[in-house]
Amino acid sequence: MSNPDVITLEGSSQNENEDNLPDAKTCQDRVERFAAITGTDEALAQFYLQDRNWNLEASVNAFFESQEPPSPKRENKLEDQDVLVTYDSSHSSGGPQGSITTEPPKTFRLISWNLDGLDEKNLKKRTKAVAKILEMEKADIVFLQELIPATYSYLEERLPQFHFIVGNNEEYFTATLLRRTTVYYDGHTVYPYENTRMGRNLLSVQAHIGKVKLNLLNTHLESTAEFTKQRQEQMKMCFAKMKSASSEMTTIFGGDLNARDKEVAVTIIPGVSDLWETCGRRPECRWTWDTQRNTNKEFPGKYKPRTRFDRVYFKQASPAAVSPKHFGLVGIQKVAGTQSFPSDHWGLVIHFQVVV
Repeated sequence: MSNPDVITLEGSSQNENEDNLPDAKTCQDRVERFAAITGTDEALAQFYLQDRNWNLEASVNAFFESQEPPSPKRENKLEDQDVLVTYDSSHSSGGPQGSITTEPPKTFRLISWNLDGLDEKNLKKRTKAVAKILEMEKADIVFLQELIPATYSYLEERLPQFHFIVGNNEEYFTATLLRRTTVYYDGHTVYPYENTRMGRNLLSVQAHIGKVKLNLLNTHLESTAEFTKQRQEQMKMCFAKMKSASSEMTTIFGGDLNARDKEVAVTIIPGVSDLWETCGRRPECRWTWDTQRNTNKEFPGKYKPRTRFDRVYFKQASPAAVSPKHFGLVGIQKVAGTQSFPSDHWGLVIHFQVVV
C-alpha cells in the first residue's frame, strides 16, 4: 500500500523509492536544518537532499566540499546560530553512519597535534597525511599547533566539515577545529602571553555537544630550556583559566606545552587530571616527541632525546558530564612515498564518553 506522506524524488517513481524515504514532515525538517547549517535557502536544500536520498549529513558534507574555503561572513553567520543537528555516526553509537537521531553523540574524540609546519621537508605530503588521519580517526575536536598560512589554507580546503577557529594569523599559530555536525561553536577568546618571545597565546573556545558545555583551551607554550621561566608562567595562566572556568563546563586544556615533568609538578592545580595518567599511563604512549622512534629530526651521536612535550588536561564539570576512556597516539607511520612521519611530534587522540 502506498504512503501518501512519502515525497517522491524527482526523476524516479514513488514505488521505486518509498521504502527508502522519510515521511514528508521529516523531509521538511531536514530541509530546514540543512538551510540553517549552511546559511542557504530551502530550494538549495531540496536540491542536495533529493540527490542523496534525504541523508542530511551526506548532503551537508557535499555542500561544504563544493565550496571554496568559508568566507568570514559565512563563518560569522554559522557562529551566531545554535542549530542542534545530531547524528548516530559509526564512531559514536554503533549505528549506521549518517542516520538521523534525536539524541546527541554519546562519545566524541579529541586530537591534539603539533604539525611542525616550520619544517619544509615533505610539508605538503605530511599535511595531506594529517588531513587523512583526522578523518580516519573521526575526530570531533582538534587542537593544532604550529600551523603556517599555507598548511592552514590547505587543511581548511580539504576539511570543510570542520569549523576552524584560529589563535592568530602571524608566522605560525594554533587552531581549534570543531566538526560541524557534532560540536557546536558558542564563542572564543585569544589570550596573549605578556612574556612571550615567540608570539604564543592561549586559544579558548566555548562549544557544546548536546547538553554538554565545553571549555576548550589550546596552546603552544614557549620552547626550549632557555625559556623555562616564561613557559612556567604561561602554564600557570592556563591552569588558572581552568580553575576559574564555570563548574557547569567540562574544561579540556592541551597542546604542545614543551613541558618537562618537574615544570608541571609546580604549576598543576587540584581538580585537574593529566589524561595520559587517567587513562592508564600506557608506556607506549608516554613520549610524544621521541627521536628514538621518530626520525624527522636528526641528532648526531648516541643520545636520542624523548620527552612528553604534548599533554592534555581535564577538569570535570559539576555534575559530571564527560568521562575520558582512552588515550592513544596518531601519526606513528611514515607518509607514503617519503621517509618522513606526518610530524616530528606524535599526535594525541583521546576518546570521551558523555555521561549525562
